[in-house]
Parts: sequence; C-alpha cells; structure tokens
Amino acid sequence: MNADMIHNRIAGCLLGGALGDALGYPVEFDRWSDIESKFGHDGICDLVPDGGAARVSDDTQMTLFTAEGLVLGYADARRRNAVMDVADAVWQSYLCWLQTQGHHAASRWDAASRLRTVPELNRCRAPGNTCLSALLSGRMGTPDAPLNHSKGCGGVMRTAPLGFFPPGVLPGTPLGNGAAAAAITHGHPLGWLPAAVLSDLVYRCVFLPGIRLRTHVESSLTVANRAYGSIPEMKTLDDLLRRAIRLAEETVTCAEHNSEHERIASLGEGWVGEEALAVAVYAALRYEDPRLSLIAAVNHSGDSDSTGAIAGNIIGAYFGATALPADWLSKLELTDVIRDTADQCFKILQNTCIR
Repeated sequence: MNADMIHNRIAGCLLGGALGDALGYPVEFDRWSDIESKFGHDGICDLVPDGGAARVSDDTQMTLFTAEGLVLGYADARRRNAVMDVADAVWQSYLCWLQTQGHHAASRWDAASRLRTVPELNRCRAPGNTCLSALLSGRMGTPDAPLNHSKGCGGVMRTAPLGFFPPGVLPGTPLGNGAAAAAITHGHPLGWLPAAVLSDLVYRCVFLPGIRLRTHVESSLTVANRAYGSIPEMKTLDDLLRRAIRLAEETVTCAEHNSEHERIASLGEGWVGEEALAVAVYAALRYEDPRLSLIAAVNHSGDSDSTGAIAGNIIGAYFGATALPADWLSKLELTDVIRDTADQCFKILQNTCIR
C-alpha cells in the first residue's frame, strides 16, 4: 500500500465524515414523517446549503479537534523527548474546542491550535450537553474513572482520527486510544466501546487494503471482544453490530423487507453510541456507492448528523477521498481546513513509518 493511497484514505475519512454530517444536520431532530413530507418519499438526498455552503455540526468540529490534538501531542512529545499521553493530548484539544463554543477553558494547546482561530469553527452547531458538561468539569474522564454514566453518541462520533496511526506510531492501539478518547466525556461502557471499535475499524480500512469491509468490521469486533469481553456491555454492542451486518446483507437479495428507514429503525435511532455505530455500519455495508450509503445513514427518525458522520468516516476511510461525490464536496464548508488537518496527520506517518 503506497503513501498516496494512505493519504487519500485519511483525507477520505475526514471529508466523508463531514459530508455525512452536513447531509444529516438539517434533519437532525426531525422524525421520518417530517423528513419525508419536506423532501419526498426518498428523504433528504442532497446537501442543503446554508448561506452558500453546506454546514457541518459539532460532530465534525470535534473530530477535527481530535485530529489536531493528536498532531499537537505528537509534536510536543517529540520536542520534549517524552512518551506521548494520547488521551491527555486529545483532552487538551477538546478544551480548545470548548473555547470556540463560548466557554472559558485553559488548554496547553491554546497558543498552538490553529483550529480554534478558524471563524467557521467558532460557531455553536448543536453541541452535546454531555460533552459540554464533562469538559466544563475540569476533569478528564477515563474508562476506569468515569465522569458520568452517559452512553450518548457524542463519544463515538468524534474518534475516527485515532485510527490514522498504527500501533507503534502513537503509544497504545487504535482500539484502546479510541476508547480513552471517548471516555474523556462519556463514562458508560457503551459510550466508549463503540468508539474503540470505530477507531480500530478506521485503522483497518486505511492500512489494510484488498479486504471486504464486512471482514474489517468483524475483525474489529474480534479484537474488541478480546480486549473488553469481560465487560457485559461488549456483548450488547457485538450483538447489535452483527445484526446490522446481517440486515445489510439481507437487503441486497430480499426485496420483501421493510423500507430502508424501517430497517434502520430496527437498529435504533442513533442517539446512543451503540445504535449510532450500528446504523453507520449498516449504511456503509448496504451499498458500494458512497453517496447512497450516506443518504441511507441520515434518513431516519434519529440523530441523523451523527449516524451520517460515522458512516462517512467508515466509507471515506475504505474508499478514499477520490471516491466521494465531487458535487457534494464542492458545496461543503471547511474543505480546505479538513484537507489540511488530514495532511498534518499524514505528515506524522511520513516521519515515522512511511518512506
């Protein structure tokens, strides 16, 4: 796998997530009946520009700050010749994001963060209450010392960038780092276990080509069960994701199944972590066309921007940025910032494991 392909898939993960987020954001709090009434029988099928561009929500904002936290933490550790604390680096970046939402918070990355100075990122785009309250507490949650009992999808929707770095580049693994990054704000095991699986899945999509996406999902579940199988909630997540896999494959051959949004509804509405990941996995596996996968991911009576963002992360990491709809990318806000963030992540790989 050459460097250009890896670069393309990292950019694809961030851009795909932003596209799914922007597609679902206008209908985030709408019931399916309202979506159908407004957009027609097929639901929302195109980006809806607002003031000239399709807007992203807090999902993309926090995903970008996750990536920047890793970049800044890596540079800081190299400068100090120290071992990087991955979770702390991400937490410091989330405190920078908290500032963009109008709150006072001091972070070690205050001077270094470029994202906190981007005007479009200094907007409140329906930030999650759990993320805000946890970050305002002044303490960093961990899986072993949780701040709360929340299993909202605000943990999983932002942790895809932990999959950009193979073991050995950063301390730990994508699986463990994803769990730790989500547990900063979400203390219930189902608040951070889906993030662990997503980060590992993104890693496999980016670095292990030529393998079916379903196989990647199953491999991520295998390593998650190996690491967290003693936690009862891991079985809940495993069962739901395997149901999403079966449902996605059944719809390919069985025309008698219920409509798309009804099949998604059987997995949940995506407000909590395990349901958000299950809906995203279903949509990613259901189609080989990124556009159709993203449309499926957002047309339901739930957290449409988060399920769209997670599905976009998976699809973009698997197919790469060049496979994403060019007409949608032309309407998306912050594409230059997103691409630059992807470039910064890729430079770490150039410095360590890609020659």
